This record gives sequence, C-alpha cells and structure tokens, in this order.
Amino acid sequence: MIHEIAHALVQRILHDKIILGLIIIGLLAVFMSGLNNKDEAPSASKSDKTDAGQQQEQQQTSGKASGVEPALAQDFIKWWLGMAMDYSPASAAPNHQQAFAWMSQNAAATFQSTYWTAEMASGVASGKIVAAFQPTSITAKALNPDGTVVVGVQGTYQLRNGGQPVPYQVKADFLVSRARDGLRITGVYNELATTSSRSVN
Repeated sequence: MIHEIAHALVQRILHDKIILGLIIIGLLAVFMSGLNNKDEAPSASKSDKTDAGQQQEQQQTSGKASGVEPALAQDFIKWWLGMAMDYSPASAAPNHQQAFAWMSQNAAATFQSTYWTAEMASGVASGKIVAAFQPTSITAKALNPDGTVVVGVQGTYQLRNGGQPVPYQVKADFLVSRARDGLRITGVYNELATTSSRSVN
C-alpha cells in the first residue's frame, strides 16, 4: 500500500511540472547555501589570520616594552660589580657565587677566566693574593633591538701576588638581558691591560 502511494506520488510529480519545478528550486537552494558556507570559510580564516597577526604584533610590542631600560641596566651592573669584584678574603667566595647566579653559564665562564680563576680564589682566601677594583665609569652604551642593553665598565684593577701591586686598566662590556625572574648578564667582553705594557689578556 505504501509502495503504491509512493509510486502514485512520483507519477504525479513527474506529470505536474509546477511541483517538479518547486522541488528542483528547493534542491538548488540547498546546494547553493552549501556553496556559500564554503566560500565564507576562507574569509573567516582570513579574519582569523588577521587576528593572529594583530596578536603577534601586540606580543612583539609588549616584548619590546618588557626590554631592559638603560638606566636600570646601568644600576644593575653597579650593584652586581659589588659582588663580582669583591676580593676580601672573608666575603669574596660567597659574593662571587652570588654574582655568577645572575649570569648565563657562558658569561660566567668568560668572567671567571679573567677575574676569578681557581688560582685567584685560592690565593685570595689564603691572603697570598691581594686585589681591588675601582670603577671610573659605568655607562649604558647601547640599547639593542631585542631589548638587551650593553653596559660599558672602565676602571683600575690592582693585583698583588707576593710582589709589587700591578695596576691594570679594565674595559669591559656587559650584555644585560631580562629574564622571567629579573635581569641577567648574558654576555661579557673583557679587555684587561697593564698600564705599562698595554698587553691584552
């Protein structure tokens, strides 16, 4: 019975051109709305890309804003030098360890190779080596595009190892970067020359 009704309905639709036209228009409308949705998808993704680009731009801007201020980098180096250039037998070792905690591994290794070798640490602790550092200039020299700051340090470094004190002229650049928990020294560029020979170590 259902089969006969369906057959009669199909026969009626095929013979009645108005009903057939309405069905075809309905199918075309469904088909076209599906195409419109597909066409809109890329424009939505373009909008997403625009939003992503704006977010990236904002992150870059905030990254620049979170860079190191030159005055802050300069003050940081002044404070840090108090520990890093301490040669008092009682406090030099712990102060140097604290100073190295504010440096990257490479920067600490570079600094140690010039100013705090194992021989120097042992000699200062025993009193055989006497050293002192007097800064004459601590200046922020450059603000880099990535937000890091180069701070230049000049001064006189006196070293006595059993004989007469030997004065050295110090010229060093420290690269100061911002970390999650504060500032860090991520680069050290030393020039240490005796006042007499001007030889660079």
